[in-house]
Amino acid sequence: MPSKHTIALIIIIVLAVFFRFWQFNVVPPGLYQDEAMNGADALASLNSGQYKVFYANNNGREGMIVWLDALAVKIFGTEPWVLRLFPALVGILAVLGLYFLTKELFSVELALASSFFMATSFWAVNFSRIGFRAGLMPMFLIWSFYFLLRGFKLLIYEINSNKILLYFILAGILFGLGFYTYISFRFAPVLVLFYFLPYLIKYRNKKLWNGILLFIITSFITALPIGLYFLNNPGDFFGRTSQVSIFSADNPLKAAAFSIAATLGMLNIAGDFNWRHNYAGSPQLFLPVGILFILGILICAKRRNLNDKFLFLWFFIFLLPNILSTEGNPHALRSLGAMPAVMVFAGLGLVWLYEKIQKYFDDKIKNPKFSVYQDQFKRLKKEFFWLLIVFLAFIASYEYNKYFNNWAANSRVAAAFSQNQVELGNYLNNLPVNVEKYVIWDASDRATDNGLPVSAQTVYFLTAKKIKVNYLKSDEFDKIKLSENGTVIASINFDLGLLHILNKRYSGSRVEIIGLNAGVVIVP
Repeated sequence: MPSKHTIALIIIIVLAVFFRFWQFNVVPPGLYQDEAMNGADALASLNSGQYKVFYANNNGREGMIVWLDALAVKIFGTEPWVLRLFPALVGILAVLGLYFLTKELFSVELALASSFFMATSFWAVNFSRIGFRAGLMPMFLIWSFYFLLRGFKLLIYEINSNKILLYFILAGILFGLGFYTYISFRFAPVLVLFYFLPYLIKYRNKKLWNGILLFIITSFITALPIGLYFLNNPGDFFGRTSQVSIFSADNPLKAAAFSIAATLGMLNIAGDFNWRHNYAGSPQLFLPVGILFILGILICAKRRNLNDKFLFLWFFIFLLPNILSTEGNPHALRSLGAMPAVMVFAGLGLVWLYEKIQKYFDDKIKNPKFSVYQDQFKRLKKEFFWLLIVFLAFIASYEYNKYFNNWAANSRVAAAFSQNQVELGNYLNNLPVNVEKYVIWDASDRATDNGLPVSAQTVYFLTAKKIKVNYLKSDEFDKIKLSENGTVIASINFDLGLLHILNKRYSGSRVEIIGLNAGVVIVP
């Protein structure tokens, strides 16, 4: 029979699966243009057979999300949920990985608490259900450090195991692959340096040096292709970071102070105001979890052992991408690398508090002065355990309601995810094949590799493998050729003025409004 810890872990993974796949085809609504751009590049790679380590469109993106999207599109087609499939799967693996990593660092009880918070947290769940490349990063961070720590501990305690080399190789491969996920992963080597260097100095063990050397070599080989790309294209390496850096601000010190305050305050005071990233403005942590997080911070600060320092390093190093940026602070996506450490701090607060209260009851039970009340204290001890279960169920229920009811049903979320363009794409897909279809985009927008601007990628992705659509700039009306079977002309941006001009241009035509802020001109 499985142990109670195994049963608890199974329940947590089931929760993680539920939170990441419940109503998966409709939540989030729409398909944001950044997700669609990944899908468009995936289609291009499928057509050409060329898979890049870095895709320069849309300010540039590391290649892994496009590779995974290409696989998903090849199997399931061009639907919005397809571009969110791998982030959801990876999100579940991240929850499982956090359990093993935290167990390696601390205890099984803390591992369960931390992974539970990550399984149900709005912050973690949301980015597991969006087709952004950042959602891939936490899993690679967590598992690479787990295998690295595992290998180190086996060597430190001189435990002979055939798996030691495998741990360092797996850690290196996963760490190297992390550089293909999201720009913030570039801070991970700083964490490796600051945490493992004291180990190497303290133990002066040749095997430890050999282990870390194997890890470095494996990581280097794995990351070499994207490293060479950046060496030859330094502009893509710096890219957007130079645009949003605090050092590009008029007053860098003032910008840094504001950024630090906004970043630290996002957890318990005011969170990300972008509806795609958060329930706009609400703290990233539910209040009770936020209090436990602060308690965990205080406990770690008091204890000061190496594992606690590792947790602090992880937390602060992966807040740096947000702190060093000026745009959109506080920014939940840019801070996503710090999220696993936040969950462990919250778990630490919960476990510490629970153990303190249980110890209080145990002390009373053992104290002869309270022998008369022994049964009552035993009963209270059991009841407190069930109170803990109720508390965790309350947290899960709150997070469920916040995400699936309050956030998902909000009209501002639909607008943030370009629901109008999904409705337009679906409308075009449902038109008869012999109807001529035109989509107009603003001539001032910059085209990407497929000849269309980022703003047109949602409609392009949804229709690309289903129907023929003619895309024209807003100054190319003369290229429109009417069909005797009917013509439909749509505007990517809901431009009533443009629709009115088209309506006047073609006699007998009419304007039809489709769903939320989308319209077409129908020429019989």
